[in-house]
Amino acid sequence: MRGVLFFLILSASACTMPSEKLEIVFFSESDEVEVGGTVALSCMVKKGKAGFPEFTWRANDGEIRKSSVEGEVDFIAPLTSGTVTLFVEVEIDGSRGSRQLELTVLPEGSLKKTADVLITVDTATLNNVWVNASHSNESFTPPLSIKGTFRYDSDSGLAFAGGSWPTYPMYDDGTHGDVTAGDGIWSILMKFEKTDSKVYFAFDDANPYRVEYESGLAWTVKMAWIELDEYPDDHSNPAFTPDKDQVVSWTAAMAEEGGIYHER
Repeated sequence: MRGVLFFLILSASACTMPSEKLEIVFFSESDEVEVGGTVALSCMVKKGKAGFPEFTWRANDGEIRKSSVEGEVDFIAPLTSGTVTLFVEVEIDGSRGSRQLELTVLPEGSLKKTADVLITVDTATLNNVWVNASHSNESFTPPLSIKGTFRYDSDSGLAFAGGSWPTYPMYDDGTHGDVTAGDGIWSILMKFEKTDSKVYFAFDDANPYRVEYESGLAWTVKMAWIELDEYPDDHSNPAFTPDKDQVVSWTAAMAEEGGIYHER
């Protein structure tokens, strides 16, 4: 018998013998499933007539696939989220009973407990950057690093929201989420434990001109990104929320929109 996380036990009156009852157990391995996902369903008669039960299954959406085991099927969820009602009818020697249960169909990735966050910076955009009047032509000096309110383990790739701005290397060598080595797009892939908490971040490079806590060039990128992220009213630092898989990227379009090549 498959694992049981969610179950329902009810009694049904037999159609031909009102004084006799069938105790039907209808359960699923979970009461939630992602779109297109599969959930195992099982049904048995614990009490009532002797004999071999016949099961009839149906759902108001999705697909029922029979298995080789009597009383067990797989439910294939539809490709749209919502609530699905599942039905089973049981017949033994002319006595009948039926049960139903509801499953919640969730968007893809909803049941995943981690969120893959890929952060990339196109450093080809970081040449001739205007920091201030006396440093109006700064350029990226490798390597690139990232820091923020998170913790990250480079061996496992696991990350957690919360931290006092530790600094971690980013990569342009085809590892740690970087696609192409040496193309100037520095990357880091972090597998966060899902949370609704904001994660703040900033960058640094080896450019010797410093402003506050990072190079003047990285500071300029930070100030521009603050206005371009999904939290334009939060002016502290760029931020993202690791509640889903996502790509957080600094691109040529952002460099232009952020106005990093001229006085702001």
